[in-house]
Amino acid sequence: MTPAVQKPCPGAGSPSFHLRDGELWCEDIAIRGLAARFGTPLYVYSATTLASRLAEVRAAFGPEAHVCYAVKANSNLSILRRLHAGGAGFDLVSGGELRRLQAAGLPTSGAVFAGVAKEHWEIEAAVAAGIMFFNVESAHELPLLAAAGQAARKRVRVLLRLNPDVDAATHAYISTAKKDNKFGVALDRAGAVVEAIAREPWLELCGYHVHLGSQLRTVGPYAAALDRVLEFADGAAVRRDGVTHYDLGGGFGIAYGAGEPLEVAAVAKCLLPRLRERRWVPVVEPGRYLAGDAGVLVTAVLGEKNQGGTDFLLVDAAMNDLLRPALYRAEHPIVPVRATAAERRVVDVVGPVCETGDFLAQKRELPRCERGDLLAVLGAGAYGASMASNYNTRRRPAEVLVEGAAVRLVRTRETFEQMFANEDPDED
Repeated sequence: MTPAVQKPCPGAGSPSFHLRDGELWCEDIAIRGLAARFGTPLYVYSATTLASRLAEVRAAFGPEAHVCYAVKANSNLSILRRLHAGGAGFDLVSGGELRRLQAAGLPTSGAVFAGVAKEHWEIEAAVAAGIMFFNVESAHELPLLAAAGQAARKRVRVLLRLNPDVDAATHAYISTAKKDNKFGVALDRAGAVVEAIAREPWLELCGYHVHLGSQLRTVGPYAAALDRVLEFADGAAVRRDGVTHYDLGGGFGIAYGAGEPLEVAAVAKCLLPRLRERRWVPVVEPGRYLAGDAGVLVTAVLGEKNQGGTDFLLVDAAMNDLLRPALYRAEHPIVPVRATAAERRVVDVVGPVCETGDFLAQKRELPRCERGDLLAVLGAGAYGASMASNYNTRRRPAEVLVEGAAVRLVRTRETFEQMFANEDPDED
C-alpha cells in the first residue's frame, strides 16, 4: 500500500495538525474518525504540541526560570497533568483553579496566584496549599494576606503586580497593563504599597509581576515594561532589598489573526541579561502559547442559507462552544476536514445560538459544503473549552487528547441531566 502523502495544513500553527491525502489528521489519528466516534462539536488536542511548546519556552528562558502555565487558558485535568509532567508550574487566578490542581493530584508548591479581586477563602486556601507566590494586585489584599499568614504561622511570599502603563497594541479586552486597566498597581502609587508590605511581619516581598495582555507579537512591550520596573525598583532601597524574582507574565502571540507569532526566544534574549545582572529569577506565565495551537474545534455542517446578500454556512458549534470570535473578533483559521475541489465562496460560519453575534467566522472563503461535512476551527486549544457555557441550554462539547496513535477521552459530552442537577434543590 502506498503510504499517505503528508502535507502542512494551511493555517495550522502546529505540524501535529496536518493533511494526509487531503484529510486532516491530529498526529496519527484522522479527525474524521474522531468525529464519528465522539460526535460534534468536539475539541481535539495534541499532546505532542503541548510538550513541544513547553519545551520551547523552558529552553528559551533557561533552567532557572519558573514556567507557570496559565490554567485559565485550558483547565482540563489531563492537560494540567501533561504540562506538569513536562516541568510546568501553574498560574492561578481563582480558588477553583487551585482546586483543579488538587483534584488532578498535582503539587501546588510551584503555583502563583494572581487575580484582581481575591476572596478571603481563596487566600486562606492558597496559603494552606503552600503556593510559591501571591501576585498582589491591590493594597486591600495586604491585611487579608497577612491575617492568613499569621493564622498559618508562616510568612506569605508576594510579588507586587505593577501596572507600567505599556500599550501592548492588542485588543482592548485583552490589554492589561495600561493605566485605565483594572490590573496591578500604578507606578506612582506602588511605592506606598511596597512600604506597607515591608512593615508587615507576615509578608515577604520577593519581587514584581507585570502582565501586558494577550497576543503580543513583538519584544518591545516586554522591554519597555522591564525598563519601568527597574526604574521603580531603583527609586528606594526598600523596593530593591530582598527582591529575587521578576514575573514577566505571558501573552506570547500565536499565529492566528493578523501578524506573525511572537519569537519567544527573542523575548528571553532581550530580558535575561538584565535580570541576571540583578540576580532576579524569571517567572513566565504562558497559556495560549502552550495550548492554543494544540487544539482544534471540529464542527459539522447543518445547512446553508442566503439572506441580504450574505451566504451563511450553518454549523453545529456555536458561540457557547467557542466564544472568542464573538467576544474578541478573533479570527481563527477554518479548514474542511476533507479537502474538496468544490467552488470556493465567501461565507459567514454561524451556529444555532439565538444571537446575531453567534459566529465562528465572517466573510471567510471556504469551499461549498454539504450537510454532514466537517470543518475544523484551528488554534482553538486555549480559551475555547475553558470559556464554554450552557447558553441556550446547549451541552458543552466532549474533549479528546491524541498522542501518536493513542486517543483518550478527557471530557465526556455534558448531559442534560448534569446541566439540571443543581436546579430546584428543595423540590421533592
